[in-house]
Amino acid sequence: MATNKKELVKGLKYELGALPLLLFSPIIITIGYKAIKLQNNYLWLIVGIIMAITAIILGFMGIKIILDALFDKKK
Repeated sequence: MATNKKELVKGLKYELGALPLLLFSPIIITIGYKAIKLQNNYLWLIVGIIMAITAIILGFMGIKIILDALFDKKK
């Protein structure tokens, strides 16, 4: 059971792509709630929610790719 290094690197890239989204999406969502209170502007909230959903999807895809690489699952 050798590790597929190309797939492992691909999965880690997905995880590294999800990391900034995981950090910044709650901040953008908070800014969005404050913008709704002050200016009745929903743009920041929508952007933050899209970023959070993208972070979740990228995180799950990265974990799946990493597990497939580690356990050498053939497609």
